Amino acid sequence: MPDSRHVEDAAAHIRTVVHPQIYNHSVRTFLLGREAARRDGVTDLDAESLCLAALFHDSGTADLYNGPSRFEIEGADAAAEFLQQRGWRAAMVDPIWEAIALHTSPGIAERRGPIAHYLRRGVVIEFGPPELRETFTAAIAAAEAQYARSDLEEVLQTLVIEQALAQPQKAKRPSWVADLLAQHDPGRTGVNPAF
Repeated sequence: MPDSRHVEDAAAHIRTVVHPQIYNHSVRTFLLGREAARRDGVTDLDAESLCLAALFHDSGTADLYNGPSRFEIEGADAAAEFLQQRGWRAAMVDPIWEAIALHTSPGIAERRGPIAHYLRRGVVIEFGPPELRETFTAAIAAAEAQYARSDLEEVLQTLVIEQALAQPQKAKRPSWVADLLAQHDPGRTGVNPAF
């Protein structure tokens, strides 16, 4: 990870508030997003901002950040507050907030700048189809050697479904969480299809 006091502080904080598998996934997401940028020939990627976005991208699953909004928004707000308390200006925080808020929005995140694009790419590589993962075999193996992967899908899905069952407004349609909730309970159609 980047040699940065902000990254070090964020990593220490996130490690204490999220499930261990969410922490490991967050670091792997950064490593894979950075690798995707390298393969794309991006030489000016702000690795510190990408890493901070990755560390906080699923922080909305933590009890500490389980507010009334979708977990993506709660995570984005958590990152913004964390960085603003450390003197970051809005112009520096906004790309990180946007990347986190959009990381489950295919086709949108990729068009909102390099931080959102490569955060989304890291997520897609982590969960993507086998043919995509095969093209990143060495990078995935290296990331998983340092930050083990075990039952991530089950852990993440359980956390967001439990939040949505307790606070249905967190699963408004269309959203990834609404889709998960519908799969969990096929009779459920969501809070309100008009959303």
